[in-house]
Amino acid sequence: MNNAPATVSYSGLKPYGQSSNGRTLLVNAQQQQLLDGFRQLSNVPSSQGYHAQSITKAIDGLRGCTAPVNSFMKNGNPNRRCIVFSGFEIEYETSSYYGGPQTDVVIVDIRLTGEQAKGERRAALWQVNVNKNGRWETQDQPDSTLEGNPRVPGNEDHPIKVGINGHSDGLEHAAGMLPDHIARGEQRVQGKLKKTGYQLFYVPQSGSTLKAGWSFLRDLGRPASPADLEAARILSHHMKEAHDQGLYVEWTSHRGGSKVLTQAMKLLAQKQVNLGGKQRIFLSDHTSSHFAADVARRAIGMDTRDSKWYNARKGVAQLIGGHSLGAASLACSVNELVYHTKREETAGKIVKSGVSVGTVAYGVYESAPKIAKLVADFGINPAYAGAVLSAIGKLTVLGVVAASVPSLNEEYSKGAMDSIEKLANKASNRLWPVKK
Repeated sequence: MNNAPATVSYSGLKPYGQSSNGRTLLVNAQQQQLLDGFRQLSNVPSSQGYHAQSITKAIDGLRGCTAPVNSFMKNGNPNRRCIVFSGFEIEYETSSYYGGPQTDVVIVDIRLTGEQAKGERRAALWQVNVNKNGRWETQDQPDSTLEGNPRVPGNEDHPIKVGINGHSDGLEHAAGMLPDHIARGEQRVQGKLKKTGYQLFYVPQSGSTLKAGWSFLRDLGRPASPADLEAARILSHHMKEAHDQGLYVEWTSHRGGSKVLTQAMKLLAQKQVNLGGKQRIFLSDHTSSHFAADVARRAIGMDTRDSKWYNARKGVAQLIGGHSLGAASLACSVNELVYHTKREETAGKIVKSGVSVGTVAYGVYESAPKIAKLVADFGINPAYAGAVLSAIGKLTVLGVVAASVPSLNEEYSKGAMDSIEKLANKASNRLWPVKK
């Protein structure tokens, strides 16, 4: 039996929910006072009240589950865990404090992190609307929970739309970029979005490589960073939160946001969560493999009926990171054929997949000697050499360059010439500036 530290006195916490079933929760006197204050504040209809309600719900939730999707072990200690939310985190230990047959939960610390989220230093959910000047603008404070509203109830006809950013210059920059991707580049759809607003799951960006939009190169072959994991845990909590409420949600990631989205789905899969087809994803200009995202979304019961669920221009980031040099699309086809195809449809899928295999195999056969020569002559990374050769085979060098510049691909890609057109307009305006 593990005993609590002698210097701290713990007592049983009365449930804030309707049921006292489950594990015993233990808190010290200071935390008891803090939680009692949150309970009183949770009855006040305000943003602070909703935030306080989230904390009391999270505490009571530990009676039933000591390892939710947004939790992790602390410092490798199997008894010490931490749950992360956008506005707070709870550190706790599991032990047989009372010596019973079921482990008890000892609350070690409750830390408020709302200021970090407001300061754009922590991943959080923000409501975004159009202001009087016609610009996309976030609310003053992030939302602690994902919920429907009268304009967007989160049903099948009016699903909640959430954007997940990758490289951006800050919260407001990300808020202005995501609507075009959520609307798939359609002005009519974006016009409707302006009337309802949307939710932005903002993932903070930092570091020189991130600022340049080339973080995918740094992260190739590496596990998710602590910052990405924290963001993924918070995102997975919101996805589970929507599932528990029976909400329909569309998640649209842009650039490196695809990595956080994929990791969040993997966390849900580890907990064997099944969303029942009420949520779906769309990857726009993704810089992480859409094959990994496809496996993860199928594992948690996402809606996979859309044939077009990802879109990307042919920049180096998309070719290497998103398409895995063309292998990701093929892998998706094979995965669907083997594990997700009805028997009566198998023959047609085999023919389609066979054509794809032949095309890719021929391309690899043709490119292999050229890649080998580049590697031998200049010591170039094989993956990078293959990406460059593949890109040059499909586009002009100018097209690859234009599609690889972050400032030229903020908008939704409708074709290979989008970035080139934008580059040409920028060059023209510098040479022949328009007089005002």
